[in-house]
Amino acid sequence: MALVELTAIERRYREGERERCVLSGVDVAIDQGERVALVGRSGSGKSTLLNLIGGIDRPDRGRVRIADTDLTALDETARTLFRRHHIGFVFQFFNLLPTLTVAENLLLPLELTGETSQARRQEALDLLERVGLGDRGNSYPERLSGGEQQRVAIARALVHRPSLLLADEPTGTLDWETGERVLDVLFELSAVQGMTLLIVTHSDEVAERADRVLRLHEGRLQDEAGR
Repeated sequence: MALVELTAIERRYREGERERCVLSGVDVAIDQGERVALVGRSGSGKSTLLNLIGGIDRPDRGRVRIADTDLTALDETARTLFRRHHIGFVFQFFNLLPTLTVAENLLLPLELTGETSQARRQEALDLLERVGLGDRGNSYPERLSGGEQQRVAIARALVHRPSLLLADEPTGTLDWETGERVLDVLFELSAVQGMTLLIVTHSDEVAERADRVLRLHEGRLQDEAGR
């Protein structure tokens, strides 16, 4: 069953006096629980497509549907509320709030959705334990290595039990060994929670971990052979 459906997506940007078409006629369906890698050269529109799926941006034409919700029919406030409950994000740069402890960063999505029961808070702390940082809850992000910060970011993206996890070059700033450990955590936890994972990457090694690879080329999306 498809969780994500894109239909005839088009996105253009104005650059000075000219208009550039980044995405043109993009159609794709991604199933519940599927792990998909999105690849393509720099500037091909990978992050743009991720932002459209996440409801951060809107297409000029076409439709983005997540489960039973047409994101393109929602206003900005409604899209924000939808993201908070149903979508998790992991970025290349960790985006942890430096003035909050690791535990406070982790619990922030629950605060935003009002899911602050003791049971939910304990689940969050258990998730921190699963990413190997159960003893760092009272630390501030600056005290953590890059790999540790990214593991916190992954836990934060999963804490509200999203059905869809979007990851934009999550190991782009990490060395190879640290990146591999972070990917292990990302793929393992997304599988355990049964969520759909869409990961943007330049790395063939990362793409090989996915069930399926989508390639963006000249504004078009090409579905490559499954893994």
